Amino acid sequence: MSEASRQRLLDAAEVYALDALSAAEYAEIEQDLESVDYTSRVQFNILVSEIQETLALVSVLDAIEPPEDLKTRVLDEIRATTQVTPPAPPASTVSSLKGHRDRRSNRWRTTMMAAAAVVVVAVGGGVVVDQVLGNDPVPTQAEQIAAAPDARTTTVDFPGGGTATVSYSRESDSVVVTLDGVPEPAAGQDYQMWFVDGTPRSVGLVTPDQLSGGDGTVIDGMGASTNFAFSLEPAGGSPQPTEVLTMLTLST
Repeated sequence: MSEASRQRLLDAAEVYALDALSAAEYAEIEQDLESVDYTSRVQFNILVSEIQETLALVSVLDAIEPPEDLKTRVLDEIRATTQVTPPAPPASTVSSLKGHRDRRSNRWRTTMMAAAAVVVVAVGGGVVVDQVLGNDPVPTQAEQIAAAPDARTTTVDFPGGGTATVSYSRESDSVVVTLDGVPEPAAGQDYQMWFVDGTPRSVGLVTPDQLSGGDGTVIDGMGASTNFAFSLEPAGGSPQPTEVLTMLTLST
């Protein structure tokens, strides 16, 4: 699918989230979703979810009576604004499905921008506006894995304290490893991570960044692995596990 087609699908996320589609438009978007790559599909789902969350927040704030001085200022601005007569519509009343959807998307985009402005006044920030305008950064690989339709998460206690959490998606063939409160290994030793499917397969040593509780670490190449293990090894690691500390089950 071309970049232009992918962007058209993402632009349609707003009307999709609002359920403001005809049956034909809904079917067209569903068809586009089946044809795009995995990353584009996850981006679309995340954007739809954020828009719906934003609208839920706006609906709550909308029920709060605004300050009287704010209403006065808005009404004054309306009275002072010159009204421009819109151009006459074209004679033809026939429009393409794409044109109809683009116009509806633009109308909802304007409505949502106005709603976001209300949120900014109420909460004193611009985070929600960024979400509505589609200015969020591209989701990280870890976020995409966590948002995958088949994503699962499992957590186990780590010997000596702390926990190890693995989020994984077989569709993305990847896991996200997050350690919380795990102590550093003794001098001259390292923690090593393994995919297990019969013979353990090393996927590297646990880094100081992982132990410090940073963002999850993405590990690709999950394959048909049924377990993910941590072992204690001499510094630099071993070709096979020496002392398995804990193991998480990766359900199929």
